[in-house]
Amino acid sequence: MLRRKRFWLGVLISAVFLAFFLVRTDISEIREAFSGADYLLAAAAVPIYFVGYWLRAMRWGLLLRPVANVVTARLYPVVLIGLMSNNVAPMRIGELVRAFLVGQRESISKSAAFGTIAVDRTFDGLTLVAVLGVVTALSDTDAGRQSLGIGAALLFVAGTAVLVGLAFSPLRVRNLLLRVARFLPERLSSKAEEALDAFLSGLAAIRSPGVLVIAAGVSLASWLVEASMYYVVGEAFHLGVGFDVYLIIAAAANLALSIFASPGGVGPFELATREVLVLYNVSSASASAYAIALHALLLVPVIVVGFVLLWSMHMSLRQLLGIPDEPPRVSVAEAGASE
Repeated sequence: MLRRKRFWLGVLISAVFLAFFLVRTDISEIREAFSGADYLLAAAAVPIYFVGYWLRAMRWGLLLRPVANVVTARLYPVVLIGLMSNNVAPMRIGELVRAFLVGQRESISKSAAFGTIAVDRTFDGLTLVAVLGVVTALSDTDAGRQSLGIGAALLFVAGTAVLVGLAFSPLRVRNLLLRVARFLPERLSSKAEEALDAFLSGLAAIRSPGVLVIAAGVSLASWLVEASMYYVVGEAFHLGVGFDVYLIIAAAANLALSIFASPGGVGPFELATREVLVLYNVSSASASAYAIALHALLLVPVIVVGFVLLWSMHMSLRQLLGIPDEPPRVSVAEAGASE
């Protein structure tokens, strides 16, 4: 029942965002924007996207080291299958798929793997907030947008401080957060404790300052690569904006997907991408055509490759979607949280 409700909530989110997107869309003008695009150049951008996910697989390998030493080439297919699952299944189940697959392939604890994935996703969120904050604050734009950028940058500083505090003083920060969680209903408080302990289990690697710096650097590099893909597609659509705008698109659109979990991100991604471009004086028709094409190039190749990789492992999506939809329980002892 819970899964069904989440599925229909995701569909509703997509429908609402697509409605907002279509209200300001002139189909004939969009058709004209598509007719003038360079499709060969747009298709050439797709491999760049896969390079970005190789870097994210590398970062995940760093986080997994306290659990198992898994090379990037072994993690990369798991990352792509998880991404495919997020694109075709509701409730962003791809993170659970990743934990399940890496646990099976590498014979490691799925609970510990899930903890590293939670930290992995936190790196993405912090990196995107940092990019949005710095680029917006420094860009030649109005004071309102610069203030938004400064606010995002401050949020990044606060989030990083919490992450570092959890990594280097886990029990102290855990106790502090659990005091806050006690104000929640008992059921939610229990789930919050389980989720926190799972997260703590994934922080072991970054208790090394060197690993923390490398993971942050790889995270930034992966998003710069993805923004480069956005830039190449933008050149194919002759948008005429600078690379800084594509950095803002990458941050804004992907943060929107984190907040509004719709199937494949359809709706929130298109609307966020279009609105950023319109703010930077791109015509609504060109911005809309670009948003549709970009999202298709992000979704379709990964879905195809993900299914091929899944087939090569002699598994089906039905098997993967049989994974429980609740995060695994991890004890503080298993998390290895020590002062």
